[in-house]
Amino acid sequence: MEACHKKVRKTNQNVSFEKNQKGLILKLGNRKGNNYCRIYKEKTSLKFEYEMKGRSLQKSYNLFVLNNFEEMELNLTKRFLSYFGKLLPLQNSYLDWLVFKLRPIRKQNNCKLALKSDYIQSEIALNSKILIQFIQFLNYAQNLDYTIANWDGVYYRKVTFIVRDFITYQNSTISSTNRYKLKKTKEFFRDLLTGAVIDSFQSDSFRTLIAIPRIEYEICPKQKYLIANVWMVNELFYYSYPFYFPNFFNTKLTKDQFEIRFKFIQVFSSINIEKVFWVQEFISSKVSNQRKATIKKYFIEVIQLLQKYDLIENNYKYISQGNMYKTPKLDVKNISEGFILYEKLDI
Repeated sequence: MEACHKKVRKTNQNVSFEKNQKGLILKLGNRKGNNYCRIYKEKTSLKFEYEMKGRSLQKSYNLFVLNNFEEMELNLTKRFLSYFGKLLPLQNSYLDWLVFKLRPIRKQNNCKLALKSDYIQSEIALNSKILIQFIQFLNYAQNLDYTIANWDGVYYRKVTFIVRDFITYQNSTISSTNRYKLKKTKEFFRDLLTGAVIDSFQSDSFRTLIAIPRIEYEICPKQKYLIANVWMVNELFYYSYPFYFPNFFNTKLTKDQFEIRFKFIQVFSSINIEKVFWVQEFISSKVSNQRKATIKKYFIEVIQLLQKYDLIENNYKYISQGNMYKTPKLDVKNISEGFILYEKLDI
């Protein structure tokens, strides 16, 4: 709370930190004004209170009069979250709950061929390539025409598409008629029928259902290309995915490039704002100096992509002998051990 007080004072002088009979309390704003909040300790937890007054409450009042309590609650909750999100230093671990709530309502810079993702567990048993393909297919399928079927009370979305179109969507540099790629794509869909991918997501509703229970193929009689009919849990398309990445995988990649880009998504898809990357995990003593330099170059490539799409703050740290040091720029010279990025949340 002391660190938070010092941080907020740099941009907002209307803040006080004091101790009373009940304990520590951080006050922000003026109680006579339209916005006033308090943060204080109660037993073993922190409480966040926000008082709102004035004409800005007119919308909530109108919803109240109309007995539209659900929308009124959503409106007030979004205002509560946005106010604290703009005011407080989100890097603090005591604000993880706030970051978790802010991600679904933040401003998104939509980019072409983006990957929407959930929190990916740090220890993942699933083949990383299948997981990335699954995320790509979810994003591809959301723009297809579909019909809805109800099986045992669960709604499934049936999408129909030309398989080679999905191959081109994944990587435009690969020929859509490539027989080997067609074979691997059919193997990918067969793997999805096991439902193992569901365990890669931390939402209970995802884990309790088989995402893709049925796949059928047919050949177009004239053009002879393969058509797929895929049934998917409809809920997959209405879940509020907290992360939104540029598609790092729609080009030809070396094994090291793929594993590093997957690691970025795996680490970046964590609840906290601070993202710690350990480069040393990819560089063993048996690796040649040339390959070490190439691996570090691959890390810098992805950092530059995150900068390009405005997904990280202009705030970097590198790790040396276990200590963290601020730096205006990360490069192949200072990331040998590891580095730290901070996710950008536009509210």
